[in-house]
Amino acid sequence: MKLSAIIAKYNLKAPEPLPRDFDVQSVRPLDRAGRNDLSFLNNKKYRGQAKTTAAGAVLTQTPVDGSHAIQLVCAEPYAVMARILADFHPEPEYPAGIHPRAVVEPGATVDPEASVGPLCHVAAGARIGKGSVLVSNVHVGRDTVVGDHCRLHPGVVLYHGVTLGDRVRIHAQSVIGGDGYGYAQTGGIHLKVPQIGGVVVGDDVEIGSNVSIDRGSLDDTRIGSGTKIDNLVQIAHGVDIGEHCLIVSQTGISGSSKLGKYTVLAGKVGVNGHVTLGDQVMVMGASVVTKDLKGPGKYAGNPAIPHMTYQRQKAHIRRFAELEKRVRQLESTLEEKEEFP
Repeated sequence: MKLSAIIAKYNLKAPEPLPRDFDVQSVRPLDRAGRNDLSFLNNKKYRGQAKTTAAGAVLTQTPVDGSHAIQLVCAEPYAVMARILADFHPEPEYPAGIHPRAVVEPGATVDPEASVGPLCHVAAGARIGKGSVLVSNVHVGRDTVVGDHCRLHPGVVLYHGVTLGDRVRIHAQSVIGGDGYGYAQTGGIHLKVPQIGGVVVGDDVEIGSNVSIDRGSLDDTRIGSGTKIDNLVQIAHGVDIGEHCLIVSQTGISGSSKLGKYTVLAGKVGVNGHVTLGDQVMVMGASVVTKDLKGPGKYAGNPAIPHMTYQRQKAHIRRFAELEKRVRQLESTLEEKEEFP
């Protein structure tokens, strides 16, 4: 694609006249881009690289003095870069229809424009929407609904009674709708509590690999539209996640917890059961949420507390050795004074 075509398509602010128009070969990082590549600056930490890059053109929010690259100014360089990457590297296409080695039970409905790949199993009562792709070895359980233009990668399992909205992506080996962890203690045993809820996933949700989202015990587990879930995340029964949340790898959310809109859980966060997080709460990595966090803002620690309070506590802890030394010196001085009044 010509640089001039990219400028026009994404309404980028460029020098006039354009110093050089060229066929853009690739989108590459600043330190590896060449004369016919496009790069981007999204972090001021890399402004030095933007000055020395060999890239033919650079997407940037503000001009960089001293750069020899053609500077394409836009409000959101990273978002524009993502769209250009999609132009250069479209997803693989799959033929519409049902592969001869797939099993679609009587009573299931598959849209003529959907693609059901080899070794997939679609159970009775399930519905697969327009343009959706089941790549291979995907199980769709009884009465489960897959919306339009979804993509389920190899090994994905949707248990019975799961509902996916439109444009949902689920990566390999994730399991949606397994039983929640519910047992009643009676007579010295753990009696299994039937999990009769479902899982409802909104539109434009992306779920990484090896994610488990359990069905609700009585009510549905819910994932709000626009939410993005990283690999290796566990979401327990009855959790209600708001719209446009970000949940990073190795996070675990216990049963019946609720997350507001635009909540961010960084890596290895633990959320206790029956806890509510408000809108725009950000929990820093390896923190543990033990009680409600209602106000927007950053939280950290175990238990999670406001981030600035946590930082001050850490600073105090770092001074403990010095304080101990000073106390010992004071004690020694006092002992000497008592010995020799």
